[in-house]
Amino acid sequence: MIRETLSVVIITKDEEANIRECLEGVKWADEIVIVDDMSLDRTVTICREYTDKIFFRKMDGFGAQKQYGIDKATGDWVLSLDADERLSPELENRINGILEAGSHYAGYRIRRKTFYLGVWIRHCGWYNSAIRLFRRGGGRSDMRYVHESIVVSGNVGEIMSPMSHYSYKSIDQHVKKLSVYTDHEARGLYEKGIRISGARIIWLCGLKPFAAFIRKYLFMSGFLDGIRGLIISFFTAFAVFLNYAKVWQIQKNTGPKDP
Repeated sequence: MIRETLSVVIITKDEEANIRECLEGVKWADEIVIVDDMSLDRTVTICREYTDKIFFRKMDGFGAQKQYGIDKATGDWVLSLDADERLSPELENRINGILEAGSHYAGYRIRRKTFYLGVWIRHCGWYNSAIRLFRRGGGRSDMRYVHESIVVSGNVGEIMSPMSHYSYKSIDQHVKKLSVYTDHEARGLYEKGIRISGARIIWLCGLKPFAAFIRKYLFMSGFLDGIRGLIISFFTAFAVFLNYAKVWQIQKNTGPKDP
């Protein structure tokens, strides 16, 4: 059987500190597609050492950005990665086995070990799996502004060999990313018709963030991750607050018709 081909799709924005290590782990792929959001650092320069398929596109949501890259891919299979993710040798071997032997699955879920401030977070809902490997033409982004996922037509398998995700190396980095993510999330909520007014303020900007903290810290066992679990749970709650506070800000900036 002829080995099927693989395209790796990565979206970037000022990822100079991460992108080389990510690309080193996938340089064996048949094609690497980069979609860059006008990086101001050396991200693009580094990417050019590994691929000439670099496209520039202003970010208007993570889902749309990832789909743009998927549409540019030409391989039989697509592997969707973030710049701060790394493939293990075991995962590389598993993917190559699928390419060589073929598969009846339309896509595969891949587990992800997320590291926060240098330590693997085993709880907080952070040790999960998502569809990352899928047949081109059989999978698409769900087009969400933030926390996008891949939707496939057909059966889905699971690869147990995990990838590593080095999410936040400092509190400062977490704060900066939180600002970006909540900007996009708020825009998505506003476009879905969410508005902040009356008694809803208490729920959306007060009780809902508190509920998010309790869910993350207690029900998802964040307390077992020590101080990092506490910090993650707090930032989760703060993100919920910012999402709706920014929806309110959008309302105020759109005109007098919004309360």
